[in-house]
Amino acid sequence: MTRIATLLLIFQLPLMVAAQEWEFGLQGGASGYMGDINPENPLAFNDWAAGAFAKYNLNHTWGIRGNFAYANTYAHDMYARSEQRRERNLGFFGPIMDASLLVDFNFFKWLPQRGRIVYTPYIFAGIGVVSFDPRVYLSSPSGSPEKVHLREMRTEYNVTDNPDMYAQFAYSIPFGAGFKYNLRGPWSVGIELGYRLALTDYLDDVSGNYSTVSPTSPILPFLPPGRTVSEWQSLAYGNSPTAAPGTQRGDGRPYDSFMTVGITLSYTIFRGGCPEWQ
Repeated sequence: MTRIATLLLIFQLPLMVAAQEWEFGLQGGASGYMGDINPENPLAFNDWAAGAFAKYNLNHTWGIRGNFAYANTYAHDMYARSEQRRERNLGFFGPIMDASLLVDFNFFKWLPQRGRIVYTPYIFAGIGVVSFDPRVYLSSPSGSPEKVHLREMRTEYNVTDNPDMYAQFAYSIPFGAGFKYNLRGPWSVGIELGYRLALTDYLDDVSGNYSTVSPTSPILPFLPPGRTVSEWQSLAYGNSPTAAPGTQRGDGRPYDSFMTVGITLSYTIFRGGCPEWQ
């Protein structure tokens, strides 16, 4: 039986190779974020996103995709439903970039051809790496807003448990769904919704507890050059009247996430220039 299976596989290889197609595409749309500053709204799309991908179609159903997503994100407690979070008054903005390897599954047979309507819903999941850099604007002596990188400010500094800056990279678990429609020959359009669970709680610079450094401390040896104690105090403690060193600052959940939704445009390269797969 093993020999028969091997022979069948050998004879099927030319057909399998003929069925494999490369597909390249772009995506543009909106982005959102979920975490300690937006813990309840999974549809909070409030900025823009873009992406690109290269996909290897194993057959009409399965494909492997290398994907890159760029999401411009922001959130602020001033928009929160909770009065406690509005009093906290923390916020951030900044780009989040994700490079991932995805597996796609088409619900219908994806077979682009001339003179035939072809469409399918699909789902995907995979593993990736995110890069993030939360920032805020602070007023400066010149009167114009100055961009501050929150990671460098160590807003949740704890001399024993959290003395260092958090990492700027983290693993991610992307997943989502989409719908694509073949226009003609190699060209297809679609719409895709994707969520990326980042295995970090610092996309927004808010995670665990308030710093153990007193908000009235006159000396902060970990501050980056050019930054003042009063700036750190406003970023670390916000305006919350109940904030105290060591008390809870975040929402208690271990991870943040971000999401993208947008229109896709893709081009399939057919072997031998034929738009119909074998």
